[in-house]
Amino acid sequence: MGDSQPKRIEERLARELGLALILLVLALAQVTLLTGPAGFSIPLLLVLAIARALVGAGTAEPVRGLMRGLWWAFYGGVALDLLSTMPLGSHALAHLLAVAVVGLAARRFAVERPLVPLLAVAFGTTIYEAVLALIALPAIGDWQTYALIVVLPSVLLALIPTLPVVAIIHRLARGG
Repeated sequence: MGDSQPKRIEERLARELGLALILLVLALAQVTLLTGPAGFSIPLLLVLAIARALVGAGTAEPVRGLMRGLWWAFYGGVALDLLSTMPLGSHALAHLLAVAVVGLAARRFAVERPLVPLLAVAFGTTIYEAVLALIALPAIGDWQTYALIVVLPSVLLALIPTLPVVAIIHRLARGG
């Protein structure tokens, strides 16, 4: 009888607050533990949000799955905004735009194939870095150099955890 009842607002609020706190802890780990000597860090929160949107796109309710990915992107972006020196909302905006574009584009592909998440994360990371560049450095004159120095290393670092993260999110989303 409890399964057929809609969740109470307190349960939904507790679940969302728990997710936001988990993503805040992961954001703290991303900016401290996952940062290399050159200053680049693995964009773990972006990979998580894209993975959540991709896994949701393969379900019977793809719009609901995309919305969950967008919520993850928003929470993760706000967490990164709180921990960075960028203008407040810049990471959240970049995450939301990247996950929305990738999530909508991925609806047409079989997300179970390993190449799809890798391409989605590469494309999403490129969007994310471009949005951050437009916010922080709106007068970039040489986009080719910026792409080689900033975007390419960020994309390569994002690809490292992609397949394990997608597998874990897939198991959590469909099994739980």
